Amino acid sequence: MAFKITDKCHGCDDCAQLCPVRAISGDMKEQHEIDPERCIECRACLHICEYESILDADGKAGKYIPREEWKKPVIDTALCNGCGLCVEDCPAYCLELIPGEDGFRHVSSLCLPDDCHSCGVCVRHCPVGAVKI
Repeated sequence: MAFKITDKCHGCDDCAQLCPVRAISGDMKEQHEIDPERCIECRACLHICEYESILDADGKAGKYIPREEWKKPVIDTALCNGCGLCVEDCPAYCLELIPGEDGFRHVSSLCLPDDCHSCGVCVRHCPVGAVKI
């Protein structure tokens, strides 16, 4: 089952504005909908919805979390091998590769923390477990 917006939706458009792949559409003050073909299940919409009107893939309603309380990824630079998968796959484009402390290798860094959706894509795609939320 894909993510779904219930009739509790007020059409505030917060979820549509936040969605990194533009999978959510609808008119203001009307119930929105999620295109299951576009949705990457990043969970950002679940956090932003104050009406808790979005169901995840398991059919559970998301819980509103104020944006300032969203957990951010932490990168263990000792484990990071600089492969860049987290940077490449981040739907919010808030990660980048920077020179490591040793000057020879690159490591991932959360360069735009305010843009981070706390979706966990970076954690799921890190092959060495260097990213945690």
